[in-house]
Amino acid sequence: MAEHSDDSYEAIIIGGGQSGLATAYYLLRAGVKTLVLDDQPAPGGGWRHVWPSMTLFSTAEFSNLPGWPMPDYDGFPPASHVVDYLSAYEQRYRIPVERPVHVDRIDFDDDCYRIRAGAQSWTADNIVAATGTWSAPFAPSYPGTFAGTHWHSANYPGIAPFQGKRVAV
Repeated sequence: MAEHSDDSYEAIIIGGGQSGLATAYYLLRAGVKTLVLDDQPAPGGGWRHVWPSMTLFSTAEFSNLPGWPMPDYDGFPPASHVVDYLSAYEQRYRIPVERPVHVDRIDFDDDCYRIRAGAQSWTADNIVAATGTWSAPFAPSYPGTFAGTHWHSANYPGIAPFQGKRVAV
């Protein structure tokens, strides 16, 4: 294993949501020098942006990250419960996260990856992409004419704009 400087890691995970944190948990337990780069201003990943009525589709007891159960919740946990859990999980396992960091570029330079975010840069032997799909929603086009509004769930504003209207999902 090569020596690593302060800005050099064995693994860099891009994305600090549940997948990024779970991956960091296992890498850190294995003794891998790991850093998570997250573009959000605070913990919670995509859960920070969901619509007000959004909940998990399973109960808290079935929504655990490795090593630590999600705290109990009566029914399906709302986004705020998930965000609180992810924040506490990050702190509990001392997962090193830098935020907000928007990765602009990744290059491979002979023996390592160079990750660039504005004037910042890091090197890593391995990269894990855990960015999810929240920041790049795909809304397909359909043949014909449609005069209504076409929403992707990533942009869903809640029920108010749809009250009293016909809706197809």
